[in-house]
Amino acid sequence: MISLLPEDCLIDIFEYLRNDFKSLNSCVRVNRIWNESAISILWSNPWIIEEVNEKVKGQGKQIELIDIYISSLPQKSKNFLQQKGIVIPKFSQPFIYNYTSFMRTLNISYIEDCVWTWVTNQTNNSVRDFIQKVELIILHLLQLILKESGIRKIIAYYISSNKATLPQLVDILTKFPEFGTCFSHLQEIVCDSTLSIIPQVFEKLIPYSKMIKRIVIKKYEDSRELSNLIGTQAGLQELLIYHENYNYLIPFAKQEVFKGMILQSKNLLRLELYSFDFPIHTLGEFENLEELKLFRYGSSFITPESLAPLATISLKKLRKVSFHNWVLMHLESFANFFENTNEELREIVIRTNYTIADRQNTGKLINSIGVHCPKLVTLEVPGSPEDGHQLKTLLESCNKLQHISIYNINQKNKKNLKESEEGFNENLLQILTRHSSPNLNRLSISHIEFSMKDIESFLEYRSLISRPIIFHFNFGNDKKIKNLLN
Repeated sequence: MISLLPEDCLIDIFEYLRNDFKSLNSCVRVNRIWNESAISILWSNPWIIEEVNEKVKGQGKQIELIDIYISSLPQKSKNFLQQKGIVIPKFSQPFIYNYTSFMRTLNISYIEDCVWTWVTNQTNNSVRDFIQKVELIILHLLQLILKESGIRKIIAYYISSNKATLPQLVDILTKFPEFGTCFSHLQEIVCDSTLSIIPQVFEKLIPYSKMIKRIVIKKYEDSRELSNLIGTQAGLQELLIYHENYNYLIPFAKQEVFKGMILQSKNLLRLELYSFDFPIHTLGEFENLEELKLFRYGSSFITPESLAPLATISLKKLRKVSFHNWVLMHLESFANFFENTNEELREIVIRTNYTIADRQNTGKLINSIGVHCPKLVTLEVPGSPEDGHQLKTLLESCNKLQHISIYNINQKNKKNLKESEEGFNENLLQILTRHSSPNLNRLSISHIEFSMKDIESFLEYRSLISRPIIFHFNFGNDKKIKNLLN
């Protein structure tokens, strides 16, 4: 019965199993139709080699992979490599498939690693001889890949700047522009833009790659070429940029990349920026955003005035939002921001590592979320022991909540906090016990103290409804409470 499944159904099933190599390998052995469908997916990203305990086995996989690709080279290339002292692998039977034609992911780092491992097993007269063989093999393999395959994804990070793969790629596209059609259906780039050669790679891709949906910059350096690549796409949907220097925030509005990003503002569905001084007032231009994450989006001198535009910005399609800053948060602006959503938010994270400028507005923030975000599933916000009423409103409104994290940032020491606010502390957990949804499966509360009685009541309630929960408290060194939770 299974063998009668239409081929398009098989492909959908195998796509779902894309990262399950053992299952896909089993599917290869069922029959010819299953074999053809599964093989094309297995070989679409051949650079993913199964993790093994022994390094030698992993190197063996790399060698086998390069053996197959070198054996697939045109005879002219094989003859040339042999003249340079490279031993060409031989197989007893010709390949059933053109494996290169299945490739959809070009992983620059993995190509280099695999070729280096392969050449290590050749006879090499010197370091110079070794390097020359590596560069020659990579050159001919790149020519084969660009000619035979249709690349959908490029991965180019964790690359040593002294390796030659990217310069060779640029050189090939310069000498043989027709090979650029290999990237005409490119959909995703994940790369390190600090590499000196990478702007040239972007420049070579621009004429051919107009349908990229996702760009991820793991290590960021500004360039006109990256800006042009972003700006010239027909419908870029996801842009993620990571700036690694946490000690310095880049003024994002002054970057070339910002110009390209603004051109895509109506298309972007997901935007993540790390360690940029981001101009909050421009968020309104990203009207179709479904997911927004700003990590360290402003300096320690950020003011309520700089966040004031949030009060008037309306992102009606937003489903996930995360604002994470290290020093100051101005909660009133965020409370107003959630009033303008379209009740589609599923995940909210408002996080700071150190302090909040307007701690008195934690209740206002929680209340705004409760009133305007009824479909919420995940919530992480600052709170205080006095926010019981607002938390009750939120729990009654957001009955789909599964994950709740509340953290209290307060300059008072624990002794004063406990003595002056104990009544509020007990009330807060009582509200969580009586009004939280049975769907709740993760609860984290930091720096708010509770009595043993209220903790026991909460755990008894969870036991009665037979719903397991991951329960994390961080409020001191009370051994009785620790033993209870353990």
